[in-house]
Amino acid sequence: MLDVASLVLRLRGRKVYFDTNIFICVLNNTPGFAQPCLALLQACEDRQLIGLTGDATLAELLVKPIQANDAAAVAAVRELLIEDGAIGLLGHDRAAFEQAAALPAQHGLKMVNALRLATAQLAGAACLISNDRRLPSLAGLECLSLA
Repeated sequence: MLDVASLVLRLRGRKVYFDTNIFICVLNNTPGFAQPCLALLQACEDRQLIGLTGDATLAELLVKPIQANDAAAVAAVRELLIEDGAIGLLGHDRAAFEQAAALPAQHGLKMVNALRLATAQLAGAACLISNDRRLPSLAGLECLSLA
């Protein structure tokens, strides 16, 4: 399991990009993962880390609540990513799409993961945190898995 306290100390004041599964663990209170994920988000709230994620994360998090017609869950997602302000929500621009285009061929990634990596790298993130061990580190961007 990722040592959150050490990571926060090491990355203090730097940009950290969060994959969708970090938010899923918090919203679903996933045993063994919710607490470390919550600690990471709290570090952003406390301005120890500069937390980032992309619009693709927002879309992914809204799918199930919208399917279930669960207005409370939609509101919880919106609060977490839009209204709270602790996490910067980045758009995926043309430069990110163009940079992402090469990553599936080079690393066997799904396009959405390539887009995350490219967006994080272009935003100057030092680190991308996921629960997906298959995400490769790129120049200037360290990819870490929770597990």
